[in-house]
Amino acid sequence: MKTLTKMFAVFLMAGALCATGVVVPENAESKVILKVATHSARPGTPRADYMVHFKKAVAERTNGEIEVQIFWANSLVHAKEALEAVQLGTADMADLALGYFSDKIRLMQVGGLPFAVSDPVRARNGGLRVLAQVPEALAEIEKFGHKVVAMTSTATYHVVGHQPIRTLADLKGLKVGTFGRIAPRVIKAGGGVPVSTTGGEMYEALQRKTIDQRIISYEAHVRFKTYEVAKYISTIDIGAIAGVNTFTMNKRKWDSLSKEHQKILLEEGEKVGVWEAQAMKDDETKFKKYLQDKGVEVVEFSAKDRETWKNKPGVKKIADDWVAGMEKLGLPGKKVLALYRGE
Repeated sequence: MKTLTKMFAVFLMAGALCATGVVVPENAESKVILKVATHSARPGTPRADYMVHFKKAVAERTNGEIEVQIFWANSLVHAKEALEAVQLGTADMADLALGYFSDKIRLMQVGGLPFAVSDPVRARNGGLRVLAQVPEALAEIEKFGHKVVAMTSTATYHVVGHQPIRTLADLKGLKVGTFGRIAPRVIKAGGGVPVSTTGGEMYEALQRKTIDQRIISYEAHVRFKTYEVAKYISTIDIGAIAGVNTFTMNKRKWDSLSKEHQKILLEEGEKVGVWEAQAMKDDETKFKKYLQDKGVEVVEFSAKDRETWKNKPGVKKIADDWVAGMEKLGLPGKKVLALYRGE
């Protein structure tokens, strides 16, 4: 009875407002909440901060009509579940680490090819060219009900762990945390034993010593605070092997937004994507110094052994095998590789 009375009171109030010429919005609870899933542990580096910038800019430009809520450290869904989580609407958006979906989003794995692109800006630009000029690449993402709002990139990867790695001989037989399908082949070719370990699992795996090393960038070593449990970083420069990532939204959620709100999201997505890639490039020296201040020893890997590793048959075959595999599936692997590298 009390509920009916309340409803009747609301009805009378709405009628009174209309009678006085005040327009009542069709949706009284008009604020849009966008829940973002990410495996990043916290803000503090560009790979995480771009989402914070996006959140603030969207709130400001929509006058608070859209609220972006960021769920750090896999607290909404695990990184490997983010693709389906956005598809189902469990998450509205995701900081989608494409390397975890190598069997589903195949063409964009081009960004993970080793000893190729190390510059985050160049990597992002290459990824954007692929999405813009290869319909099949965008279709692989969109078929899961995702709308691409932004693209971000990663920095070149090294190896962090419990002992210094100065030569390939030092790596031999060590358990090295990796991800996806490409990175394990690189580690295996270098003599290490690849162990699948996502970003959110790295800290504990290193702490418990279930892995000896993990491939990672200076930035990610800071972002995930793995410097607390891994006091050596060996500068191998494997390339931006984590590739490019997309910031995506559930397509049904996207379609429910006004055209003006969609425009704002795309504009702010572009801005933070540009900012993130440039900041990842510019801040490399800053991250290195931060780690050294935290007691991490930066170890120079042998330049000669890097060339040996890069030119090992098992590594050189990766790009050729990737292209051949894509072409066998009827996908334009050769075109995608050329576009990504800017050839």
